[in-house]
Amino acid sequence: MSPWLTALLLLAAGAFFAFTMARRLVPLGALRREDRTDRPGERLLALLRFGFGQARMPDRGEVWPGLLHILLFAAFLVLALRTVTLVGIGFDREFHLPLLAPGGALGDGYAFLKDVMVLAALAAALGFLWRRLVTKPDRVTRSGEGVLILLFIAGLMLTEIGFEGAERLAAGLPADGRAPAGSLGAAVLSALPLSAGAVAAVGVASFWGHLVLILVFGNLLPYGKHFHIITALPDVFVQRLPPRGALRKLDLESESAQYGTRTALDLSWKEGLDAYSCTECGRCQTHCPTYVTGKPLSHKEVNRTLRRHLVEKAPELAAVARAADAPSREAAAQALPPLVGEVLAAETVWACTTCGWCETACPVLIENVPRLVDMRRHQVLVESSFPDEAARVFKNLETQGNPWGIGSNRRAEWCEDLAVPRAGAGDFEWLFFVGCAGAFDDRQKKVSRAIVRILRAAGVRFAILGEEETCNGDAARRLGNEYLFQTLAQANVDVLNGYGVKKILVQCPHCLNTLRNEFPQFGGHYEVVHHSELVARLVAEGRLPRDAAAGAEARTVTYHDPCYLARWSGVTEAPRQALASVPGVRLREMERNRTQGFCCGAGGGRMWLEEKLGTRINQDRVAEAGRTLGEAGGTVVTACPFCLTMVRDGVNELGQEERLKVVDLAELVAEGLPAEAR
Repeated sequence: MSPWLTALLLLAAGAFFAFTMARRLVPLGALRREDRTDRPGERLLALLRFGFGQARMPDRGEVWPGLLHILLFAAFLVLALRTVTLVGIGFDREFHLPLLAPGGALGDGYAFLKDVMVLAALAAALGFLWRRLVTKPDRVTRSGEGVLILLFIAGLMLTEIGFEGAERLAAGLPADGRAPAGSLGAAVLSALPLSAGAVAAVGVASFWGHLVLILVFGNLLPYGKHFHIITALPDVFVQRLPPRGALRKLDLESESAQYGTRTALDLSWKEGLDAYSCTECGRCQTHCPTYVTGKPLSHKEVNRTLRRHLVEKAPELAAVARAADAPSREAAAQALPPLVGEVLAAETVWACTTCGWCETACPVLIENVPRLVDMRRHQVLVESSFPDEAARVFKNLETQGNPWGIGSNRRAEWCEDLAVPRAGAGDFEWLFFVGCAGAFDDRQKKVSRAIVRILRAAGVRFAILGEEETCNGDAARRLGNEYLFQTLAQANVDVLNGYGVKKILVQCPHCLNTLRNEFPQFGGHYEVVHHSELVARLVAEGRLPRDAAAGAEARTVTYHDPCYLARWSGVTEAPRQALASVPGVRLREMERNRTQGFCCGAGGGRMWLEEKLGTRINQDRVAEAGRTLGEAGGTVVTACPFCLTMVRDGVNELGQEERLKVVDLAELVAEGLPAEAR
């Protein structure tokens, strides 16, 4: 052992690591400030679950890579104590951590666990090497860095085995199941024609080799994707807390308001940390509708691009962070290029459907959607640069309060013959927020009428706003027109609060997310439920009458989970419970279902934009539904106006009208009501 050499290695490695980390982390201080320290209890629980518990590792895509990663993560937690011990041995041959002395119960127990984890980590590293070099799945980034890091891990485990094996031979210890790694090392060395001096030399070389490897390994981490080993746990702790579906509100009244993201300087420090924390595992691509159908968007590649950009522009960002006054900060900021157009292609930013797959799949909880929406906000509010189709939608929303531009005075025509009560005309329990599609789209009007029949059959007291209702602004906000969204949202909140509304029923998951999660930003606090939730509740309470003759013929259906219902709002079982109440219905699940369902392509305002690149997203989903239902075909059920339109269009585009029928959940439920209630 050599205390001087150990000290020299530690000082050199520590100084270089501190220098590198300063270059990586100081620029984050220049980025937009954002409070991520509130609700510490929830954050700690999330850290334990998703960080230390690795909750998202085994349940997406391939199972075994996630399990191997859990093994590696657990091994590094256990072996951290061993690393400290080895550094101490470099100073003092007899060093050990308190309570972990050899021969003690805790010491021997840890020694056994350490040996098991050494072998597990070696096996995991070899498994990942096989995956990178032999099977080469699409989602894995092709780079030498991944192979190098895995070789480092394997080298660390092999040097540990070599050191322990030499130690056991020198002490004359026999093979022992309580020391599996050390016994393996001893067995290998015994099988070689080595003298006692040579075995001792192997032990010394293994010790110093292990120490050098761990110090070099630590200094390599900030230079690539494995920076996540350092940043991932903090990134999980500062995650966006519920409601997850709510985008941040821009302060449009402030003179110093920042209208979205133009340059890297406009990213939040959390978004910078996200870029550093991307593991490049590719889980965000598995069911991403844009990636799967050949669109120019991969959230993994966006993270890689932003990470490279932050590293390249670190001097400029550091200069901004050090700026003592606003003019100096502004001068330093001028050196930064715009993100859209120069760092990321505009097509990449506009391709996202905001379906949320990437965020629910990411093991380190990276927030991809808000970042892209903020880039859209700058393009719309400052640059006036957006798809031509979006301009028409914005104008229609501004002038008529709906994306179609149909006269706002016609919003209640769908129920003229139903004598639906209006808010303010009497007492009601639920305010039925019909939504633009439910009021103006001819196909969705049938769903609105079915919901009215269900409510009346169950004796629910309800009312609508009629002409006083206007679009909630979901598409405007996600297309980047925050000003228009805030105008629409505030108008709705003023009307709802004016009538003292407490409980709201919606048929559109986008309305659900906006009213439930985003209207509170404008003083609108309500209990908001989707019609599938209310139907399931009414069924459970026995309030829905049934037609005794219904269900004589079996009906095979498959259910398409709307992204804003399943992923963003967590509603997956209520629609299935409602379906189960319909006589004769037999449900066949698609392979991609519930929170792992596949988008229809309409979210994020994409409902109103042309899909010109790659395969049409709705056709991919319809093809899956067709495979699920088989040659005989059947019914595709959904619970979203956008999904209904997109799936129906996909059926027509693929020429499957004879095999596949598309209906809303409410229509199926209404069919099972007694004739007098229909």
